[in-house]
Amino acid sequence: MTLALEHLLAIYLIVVGPWLSRILYQKARRRLAAGDLLAKVKMYRVTVTDQVVSTLVVLGLLHWGGIPASSLGLGAPRTWWLSGALTAVFGGLLLWSAIRLRRKATKIREKLKDRLEALLPDTPIEQRWFAAVSIGAGIAEELTYRGFLFYYATLWFPHINSLEKALVTSLVFGMGHIYQGWKGVVSVGLSGLILAGLYLLSGNLLLPIVVHALGDLRAIAMAQPQAPGTAPVAA
Repeated sequence: MTLALEHLLAIYLIVVGPWLSRILYQKARRRLAAGDLLAKVKMYRVTVTDQVVSTLVVLGLLHWGGIPASSLGLGAPRTWWLSGALTAVFGGLLLWSAIRLRRKATKIREKLKDRLEALLPDTPIEQRWFAAVSIGAGIAEELTYRGFLFYYATLWFPHINSLEKALVTSLVFGMGHIYQGWKGVVSVGLSGLILAGLYLLSGNLLLPIVVHALGDLRAIAMAQPQAPGTAPVAA
């Protein structure tokens, strides 16, 4: 049963998930074009649900599958001081980046319009749900793409080294964001390489989870001011 669940999760991450995400994003775009003020919120809710389910699946494998916590990146980091120092450095860089994004929000959003317009939040309720999506992505995507896929690759392809695992899992991570187009796949894939490097360096998922979540939360800095009466009510 555990083995079948591992294969199913791998198939979902590699094959099914990317196309489901694309369908969900395109559906949100159509809803926005039709004037649905809650289109983004509906997409965020489905995304959070998916994140919760995938997290529970990995934790279920940990609890019932007999997988060592360290194999999924859930053991103690190699050194707490290194993880803390790197968290502070990356946190500072991401905060500085968010400030810059805020100053150039209109110009950047115009460049990203075709790729991410239906994803970026604007209204207060969208910003709250997007924050939940960002934190959920930090947890769920690191557990699955870094923790689980590193373990799965080690289990079934023991001959590949850490660098090769980082490259393969980052490619899968990038393809998981194919709804952003091929530029998005490349950009996210490169981000995945950085996160994989942080995972290998620290020996624990805590650092990549924090960096991932903070990186996604920066998008809130690009929120566009809403005219009075245009914000959707909280459902």
